[in-house]
Amino acid sequence: MAEPFSIVRETFPEYEVVSVRTRDSLYAMGKHIGALYSLARRRHLRPAGPLFTVYYEKPADPENVDYELFLPVSGDPAELDKLVDFGGDPCLKLRLKGGYSRFEAAYKALSDAVESQGLELSGPPREVYVRGPLFGFLTFIPIMITDIYFPIKA
Repeated sequence: MAEPFSIVRETFPEYEVVSVRTRDSLYAMGKHIGALYSLARRRHLRPAGPLFTVYYEKPADPENVDYELFLPVSGDPAELDKLVDFGGDPCLKLRLKGGYSRFEAAYKALSDAVESQGLELSGPPREVYVRGPLFGFLTFIPIMITDIYFPIKA
């Protein structure tokens, strides 16, 4: 039996971001997150929203995935003017509570919703880590909250 998920249409929030794109293991994500926060600090920027990831391909091999990590930031307007703006596009959104073991079912539910509603994707999926893993590595615990967005053509 398919797990019930609530899927809504929502505009992806607009952010000014610093980012790092890599082809690496998903298990190496922590080092890239640390580097992203260091980059923000060096530029005298402060985190201004939850960290999120865009996956440019389905992570079939968790050791070799093309993904980009984004950190919304605030700070000196002159420094912010140098940054990329991200977001503002229509999406289907699913809020997932719980560990990564539930992601496959959540992605399937979103894919099925795109198909059943006759929609077309306009970009790769995004995961917003509203409340991430405890201590950065306990990924099986039920307190995790991740918003998964599928960008759609308007």
